[in-house]
Amino acid sequence: MGIIDRLEEEFLDVSGRRATLRELVELLVGSIAFLLVAGGLAYYLLGESVAIGVAAVLAVVFAVTIASQAYWAVTGREDYDE
Repeated sequence: MGIIDRLEEEFLDVSGRRATLRELVELLVGSIAFLLVAGGLAYYLLGESVAIGVAAVLAVVFAVTIASQAYWAVTGREDYDE
């Protein structure tokens, strides 16, 4: 089994069931930590304007991810059972 197959199996395992509140909080905390580190690194290496752009793009991506995971946590994902 290759790495792509392993990632796909893990994704289906996680997405195929309802997320718990703990998993959503972990996702939120991890997203914030990643955003801070990426923004800080971009600021250090590329300057303030690039860091703001990087932080804005990552914030949008993480907000959509967290919102979708929260939605699926409430509604469930029966479509993966097929």
